Amino acid sequence: MKFILSMTCVTLSLLAFAETAKTTSPDAPKLQRFEFSGLEARVFYNAESPLEKGSTATLAVVHVHGWGSGVGVAREEIPLIQALRAAIKPGDVPPYVISPLFPRRAILKRLNEPVDGRAIWNDSWRGSLADAVAPNDDWRGGGDAVGTHLSSYDVIDLIFATFSDKSRFPNLKRVVMTGYSAGGQFVGRYTAVGKGTVREGITLEYAAMAPSTELRLDPNVSWHYGLKSRPRYSAALTFDQILGNLSRRRVWRGCGDADTKGPDQTALDVSPYAIKQGKNRYERFLNFKEYLKQFPAWEKQVSFYTFKGMSHNNAAAHSSPALISFIVGQP
Repeated sequence: MKFILSMTCVTLSLLAFAETAKTTSPDAPKLQRFEFSGLEARVFYNAESPLEKGSTATLAVVHVHGWGSGVGVAREEIPLIQALRAAIKPGDVPPYVISPLFPRRAILKRLNEPVDGRAIWNDSWRGSLADAVAPNDDWRGGGDAVGTHLSSYDVIDLIFATFSDKSRFPNLKRVVMTGYSAGGQFVGRYTAVGKGTVREGITLEYAAMAPSTELRLDPNVSWHYGLKSRPRYSAALTFDQILGNLSRRRVWRGCGDADTKGPDQTALDVSPYAIKQGKNRYERFLNFKEYLKQFPAWEKQVSFYTFKGMSHNNAAAHSSPALISFIVGQP
């Protein structure tokens, strides 16, 4: 798919700004919403400056929002940016942070946002946490926006391609894509099937935290839980190609040891395939760590970190010293 990159600044909803203001300081960065164009449908993203203008930063971060976001500023975006700025040396250029938006129709309705031709995902999902998801239009696994051939993973590939443009990002040395909860599902599956390509000289790594479910390499179990019936973006990949991706790509995984609540509190997937992975997110996290022992090359690329005493808390995870150290490349 060929992309043409241009951006138009639009205003974030007052509701989204008001929600952010409740949890951030008065001097918090003011994110703006921009638009990728030249796509089949409109796709927005949050950033402090347009992607097309580039940055002299040495670090770029792609932040993937959770299930309840996709329109305004997610609760974790500002804490993440503040923590990253606090971690860099005085005088260094702040990391460039971009958050692509993958809205569902229910989110647009809740925030009184118009559809206005933008890309929307997950219309085929009935919304019951007891049902296995329908993968073809689910943004969490690279599904296409409704009525298009535009995968949510195509959007990430476009961002990575722009980062690779030395005229726009001349000093870039490191890129990290991070997500928590539904964002953690997105990142975990992208590491398996995404193109994951940046120019030579840039290190690309991933942080996938507290996902409701994990991808396992079972050819007889449907995507998102296994490899069967994958959406268009990844349908042609072979088992060996997917395992090869996972065996080359560095992933940092985190979950709170108090992340043990059920679906009423944390939108936990309780479909039959999900329950087989464990009773709650933390149990699934530990079981996934054991599962990787079957694949030594994949296991070698993954590190696991437990947030002590943390329940399901996106903002706390994204501002934690452990995650920030990983993102900035500290040992």
